[in-house]
Amino acid sequence: MSEHNTAQSSDPQPVVGILGAGRAGTAFARTLLAAGVGVDICSTRPPKALQHHLTIYAPGANPVRPEEIAVRTRQQGPGMVILAIPQEELDEVEPEWIGDSTLVDATNTWTYAGEREPLPGWLDAAVTEQLPSSMAIAGHFSPARTVKALNHIAHSEFDDAAGRDLPMTQRRALAVATDDDQARGLVMGLLVRMGFDPVSLGPLAAGRVMEPDGPLFNRPLQREDLLPYAR
Repeated sequence: MSEHNTAQSSDPQPVVGILGAGRAGTAFARTLLAAGVGVDICSTRPPKALQHHLTIYAPGANPVRPEEIAVRTRQQGPGMVILAIPQEELDEVEPEWIGDSTLVDATNTWTYAGEREPLPGWLDAAVTEQLPSSMAIAGHFSPARTVKALNHIAHSEFDDAAGRDLPMTQRRALAVATDDDQARGLVMGLLVRMGFDPVSLGPLAAGRVMEPDGPLFNRPLQREDLLPYAR
């Protein structure tokens, strides 16, 4: 088990799990920690090997084994795991690690020189049929409640874009799409805490506009820019 002290106080700190400790995962971790949210994070490296990397890129994040990624967030709330690994590695993630937690799909399908990155068969089939990748991810990771979010902002901009001290009208807007209203509320609340203005686009299928070839991808958006795409 992780060496982190899991003893709970009468008012335990909320914790979010992050699957993936690359540039996106550590950017999310830094912003969550700055907002007073604990972070459990994992990668292909064992926790002890990951610790030095986190000391540099996400100080304060707690390295855990992949099978532990949802343990503390389910115990202390909000029961949320952020998926921040390349889609080509999704078959390395066991659905039971996440269980019925809220799964924030921050992944994207990338094309290089006209060729799509290698994908697991179940995901490649969905993308070939021009379905939003999150819909396939939701089916694969059932019974997790999948929410598309955090994928249409560059990780290199994430720290500076989080405006916790700004009024909502001046914050950068981030889109959210899901078929589960409870999960929608949890993710939107977390985005507010992190310093963003969340805008619901509606069902999970609406997240198609958030993907790399969509109109919302990697643009500094305000609420009024997102509202025309809400269903």
